[in-house]
Amino acid sequence: MSTIVKEAITCNHCPPGSFNSWQEPVPLHQSADTGDWFVSMMLSPGLHQYKFLVDDVWQTSPCEPIVSDRQGSYNNQQSVACNVTFEWIGDGLAREVFVAGDFTGWMDLLPLSREEDGNKFTLDCSLLPGAYFYQFLVDGQWSVSGNSIVEPDEQGHLSNKVVVHAPPAFHLFYAESGWQGATIHMRLTCKQHTQGWQQVTLHNTASRSQHWGGGRWRVAVIPIPKGCQSTQMELVIKSNTDEGHRPSESSQFMCPQPGGYKIQHGQLRSFPEATGGPIMLVSDLDGTMVGNGHEADAMTNNFKEYWEDNAALRNSVLVYNTGRSLGQFTSLYQEKAGALALPNVLITAVGTKIFLLDMEGGCREHASGQKWHQDLQWSCRLDEGWDLSAVKQVAEEAVQRHANDSSVNWLDHGTEHPHRIALSVHTSSLQDCLTHLRHGFQQHAIQVRIIVSGVGDYRYVDCVAIKAGKQEALEYIRALFNIPLTHCMAAGDSGNDILMLEGQHQAIIVSNAQQELLDWLLQQKQTSRIVCTDAPMADGILEGIARHGMR
Repeated sequence: MSTIVKEAITCNHCPPGSFNSWQEPVPLHQSADTGDWFVSMMLSPGLHQYKFLVDDVWQTSPCEPIVSDRQGSYNNQQSVACNVTFEWIGDGLAREVFVAGDFTGWMDLLPLSREEDGNKFTLDCSLLPGAYFYQFLVDGQWSVSGNSIVEPDEQGHLSNKVVVHAPPAFHLFYAESGWQGATIHMRLTCKQHTQGWQQVTLHNTASRSQHWGGGRWRVAVIPIPKGCQSTQMELVIKSNTDEGHRPSESSQFMCPQPGGYKIQHGQLRSFPEATGGPIMLVSDLDGTMVGNGHEADAMTNNFKEYWEDNAALRNSVLVYNTGRSLGQFTSLYQEKAGALALPNVLITAVGTKIFLLDMEGGCREHASGQKWHQDLQWSCRLDEGWDLSAVKQVAEEAVQRHANDSSVNWLDHGTEHPHRIALSVHTSSLQDCLTHLRHGFQQHAIQVRIIVSGVGDYRYVDCVAIKAGKQEALEYIRALFNIPLTHCMAAGDSGNDILMLEGQHQAIIVSNAQQELLDWLLQQKQTSRIVCTDAPMADGILEGIARHGMR
């Protein structure tokens, strides 16, 4: 048996699933620190499907793989295989040992089993890939094991640390063409034995790419049996109307080792990116991902084709961080008529609003791009320490100070974006305005982040909640989708993008960048973290992804 730890993202989650024959929902527990919801369960190794009951509404989590079952319903799916063994070696006196960690929000105590010699306690677990901190509770006392890595966790507490890698498996992607509803017939061969031929169902992917005949990318993940070494896989793709179980020798493909593979146009190709985990790209829109004219649209389409035929297959996360409103984005998406890749997430209003793509009852490949859900958990975070009335009062005083020359003007009173107000300020009055704002916020004892952007005679001055901002929203989304820092990139073309380019993640500055951003780049320490591309706009993003080694 394996313990699999599940994480959810909103509230009142209860997941039933294939592990309990879709019977009684299982309650989740909420972390007081992060607001995430967790449950630890004993599951047998294999593939398990599940769904969340969120405030009496059945939902799939957009942060975990989604597949369709035989009835056409969409569920989350995880492969359960033992990839971590927690081990406590004592002096023979310990009576009971538990383990807890950030993989359960430090809430659940998971019991370890005593080995026969009495000195060792162990627990086999299945965790999602990533780095985790944990501690042992030994007879009521918190302890760390000297036999594992010991490091300070994010709160500075000494804890054990484990880095979890995805278990070995064959990740096979098939581009449907002539017929749909195909299945895989395969058998595994290892040193110990050769399995008989088995039928494996192909599931949908997050890709929206369409092939000849309207076909889509489909995927199957075939785990390696425990103890199997030097495994190979023989397979054939068959339609549902084919008869028989053993394919002819001439139609077989051979995958020589576990890893990622694509079958397209009758050819088997290596696709090692499939096992590298998802990446997250956070891109500005205007001037970076999109532009005006046929040449710019062609670049936007180049990126879309790459994303849908590669990054989306590995459940990567695409985020647009834009000055456009939600309505303006949906209009742009329609205007580009299929050339613009559909994102998973939108960040708007200088990082004060986050919208998640509505899967519309299915998965990303069927979403229209016209329906979005505002992330209310992000909005609740911004409420802390924010007083819109007081912020508006201080800003109005700044406007009145310059009423004679109209050099400070309102752009947004907070009516559309409740965690942000915006002013247009002439450069001649900018320093006086900023000084007044800072002094006024201090007098009212409110913490406000002041963001200045733009070029020319007038600048934008945004006053937002202290926990808001483009970089802060980026980090929130990265944690939401469990993306490692090393797999995260941001791309931009103007000074407005500096706030999301100056984090610790990788950054891309496209060659058509404005001078303000290029001047900023010259002042930065020269490292490989920031790539300034030779290609413009969306082609520059592709170049940057490749130069960062993530394409």
